[in-house]
Amino acid sequence: MQILKNLLKYSLVAFFFTNTILVNACTIFMANDGNNVWIGNNEDEIQSTRYRMWFYPAKNNNYGYAIWTDLNFVIKGISYKNPQGGLNEHGLFIDYTAIDEIPIVKNDQKEDRKKQVATDLLKNCKTVDEALGYLSRFNLIQLNRAQLFIGDATGNYATVTGGYVVKKTENSFALTNYPINNGNKEACHRRDVATHYLNDGTSFQLSDISKILEKAAQKFPYKYTTNVSMAVNLKASTINLYYKHDFTTVATLSLAEELKKGKHHKDIETYFPENITAILEKTYKNNGITTTIEKYKQLRKTSFNEYNFKNNDALNLAISWIDKGETSAALQLLHCLNEFDSTKTAIQTWIGIANRKMNNLEESNKYFAKVLSQHPDDYLATLWGKQEVGKITFKLTEFEAAERVWLVGEFTNGLKNPIKMRKENGYWTCEVTLPKGEKTYRFVVNNSYYVDFKNVLHVGKDENTVSKVYVW
Repeated sequence: MQILKNLLKYSLVAFFFTNTILVNACTIFMANDGNNVWIGNNEDEIQSTRYRMWFYPAKNNNYGYAIWTDLNFVIKGISYKNPQGGLNEHGLFIDYTAIDEIPIVKNDQKEDRKKQVATDLLKNCKTVDEALGYLSRFNLIQLNRAQLFIGDATGNYATVTGGYVVKKTENSFALTNYPINNGNKEACHRRDVATHYLNDGTSFQLSDISKILEKAAQKFPYKYTTNVSMAVNLKASTINLYYKHDFTTVATLSLAEELKKGKHHKDIETYFPENITAILEKTYKNNGITTTIEKYKQLRKTSFNEYNFKNNDALNLAISWIDKGETSAALQLLHCLNEFDSTKTAIQTWIGIANRKMNNLEESNKYFAKVLSQHPDDYLATLWGKQEVGKITFKLTEFEAAERVWLVGEFTNGLKNPIKMRKENGYWTCEVTLPKGEKTYRFVVNNSYYVDFKNVLHVGKDENTVSKVYVW
């Protein structure tokens, strides 16, 4: 409670300092190396949002296409009438980014378009130029709070609203949540980091696109997070899906193969193994940690493909128990995870943290030393396990393209005495000497607040969330 009180002391100051708050958003980029034309797309909404893929084969001179929809937002009970984006058999791609309201430019000689345009474009157009020709017939009165991105397999693209059209200016391009007419560019981490990697690349493969998607993703613990990511190869008309910010597991869909199956739909979550957290949490609550570990081992043996054992879901569950003071149970689960993945340094680091919380100093130091001997620059092991006389080393690795970064917290009295971080070897860092105890902090990147995404212990809610670290 005291942490939250201290946070509120400087929250008003923070409001006036930063003009960017994480919101319901989206990131779209085109990566065009002359051979491959890729689209990367992050769908960012509240964490409970569910999504569905819909497939429509060619019919009555219409092209075959797929759309994806948000199942939390429907029109007259039907979500397919409100597509978030789509891809057709000729490699025409459609998606949207939200923006603040803009003035609509109307022409009395044109018809007011009162319904969404994505489906008609996918049915009737092969290229961006054809799509722009189709749209030129209308006053796009519904595109006053969104930018419509259109890309095609030739590498052409355009951004359309009811007030302006911005055409292709460079091979690779990133779009986020501010109007881009008149050459406008605003500070935006997601756009900046995507542009950074797009400009760095000379050729693009799936691994490059997924890396940019991960770098540009909005992450937990914020209210709006990246729920679905797509890496779309426009020439091959394939869609590579990632779910809930897990870039270790990909579901690859061939549009041609899906259209052969006829008209159908499928919820995106069903393309992926199930999150194991719920069943472990329920087992722990009802039967305790011993049964929970037995359940985990049983599921790995009998249901490995049904549940996702490749990502950090189980690890994050153990960390949440540490945060709630259930450290003994967390430690037992961490040791179980380590049995199956003994090379994963994050598991060993959290074993060190859990032991330190339980005052098992020798055991704690053993695990920290093991990680640091193999990976001297490991951030988590450095943050938690290399605290020499209260000296804490903070590192921020997600914001390579940022112009400036500060560290703030209770120990800086919020924004009154921010600590400027320096950039070295592609990350931002600083050292601070702090007294023993639990400390809260976060980073100011350009003009926006961010938690420490590598350290998943947090307190607070939404834009007031802060990270916390224990100084031993």
